[in-house]
Amino acid sequence: MDSATKVVEIAKRLYDRNMNAALGGNVSFRHGDEITITEAGINKGFMSANDVVVVDMDGNKLLGNGKPSSEGKMHYEIYKLRPEVQAIIHAHPPFAVGFALAHRDLPDDILPEATILLGHVPCLPYVTPSTIELAREVAQGLAHRNAAFMANHGAITVGADLEEAYNRMELLEQTCMSVVYASVLGGVLHIPEKDMEFFVDNFGLKREG
Repeated sequence: MDSATKVVEIAKRLYDRNMNAALGGNVSFRHGDEITITEAGINKGFMSANDVVVVDMDGNKLLGNGKPSSEGKMHYEIYKLRPEVQAIIHAHPPFAVGFALAHRDLPDDILPEATILLGHVPCLPYVTPSTIELAREVAQGLAHRNAAFMANHGAITVGADLEEAYNRMELLEQTCMSVVYASVLGGVLHIPEKDMEFFVDNFGLKREG
């Protein structure tokens, strides 16, 4: 499957799972020094391979009919900082956006799968969308992480490929939903601190704080 087709598939999957609506979100995949990214101003649930753009690492268009996503700067800055990252997803899943609106972090000690695949997910400070300042803030926030909330904005995940980035976004949303449900039942009870060493020793978890 070529990169444009895969980007469209992932974008539609996000839309179908209610993790993006209307014109929101963006998806990209890096292949060498070229980036395939969703077009600006398009509903991700109704895209075709003609609705993606290929740019260089500075966002200069190489192929495609439309303009690259206005949030492309975030993608370019992350790729420059994280050479091992090959895919990035920015989305607006409702429960994850709830964390972003509340300026809440997601801790790394609540669900084993989230501990392994996500780790600590911070809420990064609010910065005006589509600016280079936001791009740099998010890139630094993801310098050693795989996921983050963007205050009053949305969520972003990275991966070695599009499936990994997507799985992290889907898991992030499910975990946020579970935390909200747990709060209704009296609050989240965390994995005991002594047991967190298991994830450090066996899965390379790097704890913060």
